[in-house]
Amino acid sequence: MPHDTEARLSATLQGIVGDRPYAPDLEQIESRGRKLRHRRLAWRATAGTGFAAAVAAVAVVTAGTGTQAPAPNLAAPKPAATGSATTENAPLVKLVGYLTTAPQPEGDATLVLRDQVYTDGLKVDVWDLFADNGDLYFAKTRGALPAQVKGKHATSGEDEAGRKKAVAAAEYAAKGDLNEARKRMALAYVKDARTAPTLEAPGAKPSIDANIAAKLKATGQDASSVGNRTDNWVWENSMDALKAGAGSPTVRAGVVRLLGQMPEVKVTEGNLDGQPVITLAAGALITSGGTDSLTIDADTGLLIKYVSESVGVTINYTVTRVTLADVAEGKF
Repeated sequence: MPHDTEARLSATLQGIVGDRPYAPDLEQIESRGRKLRHRRLAWRATAGTGFAAAVAAVAVVTAGTGTQAPAPNLAAPKPAATGSATTENAPLVKLVGYLTTAPQPEGDATLVLRDQVYTDGLKVDVWDLFADNGDLYFAKTRGALPAQVKGKHATSGEDEAGRKKAVAAAEYAAKGDLNEARKRMALAYVKDARTAPTLEAPGAKPSIDANIAAKLKATGQDASSVGNRTDNWVWENSMDALKAGAGSPTVRAGVVRLLGQMPEVKVTEGNLDGQPVITLAAGALITSGGTDSLTIDADTGLLIKYVSESVGVTINYTVTRVTLADVAEGKF
């Protein structure tokens, strides 16, 4: 097992930046980071040594702090019964009940501003424009988006198919069978289904053989420190889906349903700058690092922030619905 993950990631970032002032190619970083994130629990289950180094290095995930103005055309929910839901998950049940019946918003694309702040003080703002047809336009400045759209410079690469599958899995999860939806979300970035790992039920503890148990013991750990790899993949891929499908009530409903079925995800209600919010926090058994928490609008499910201790980043989200034609003309 490679024990120099953190060093390799740092070298990767340096290679991307070179001698220029810091202006990272965030698409490359996120792509590399997703692969590292998805390998973390696999490493823990097979290697058994050097876990701290392996899980400490992950790449940029979408995360954030702060509040945002409500996105246009996304109404607040009507009161909904919570049924037999647990007290903790009752807010999620209410939210899903609204989202699954909410009308689709106007426009044909969703603009997402990510205001990213790292623990070392670095601040990076980027713009993602997710078209309803699945295309993604990316820009490091707001002013650069019109040319991207006019020139039809949608992003491409090996992660694009996975992103679209993650969004489709969330759409299915809104009203579909959660077992099937969990499978689809977990495997969204797996290119060959024949190589797919065995999937685990939400919160299930993976089996640990004597050899791995001995290696864990040698590092001062035990089986209780080994998390559920499927929970890890569903969490990470759901974050991608929630960002890409931020403008879709259906996608938001599906993600909330998927995250709500994982017992390691803790749900709390709160208030942020006068705005009612719901925070879903995933601990080390899911992230293989520190606690990562997602904060959404309690009324609409819209992204507000994601805080990642494992990466050391927080990101504000501002989500608005637009039309591609308006963006191409700079009218947004």
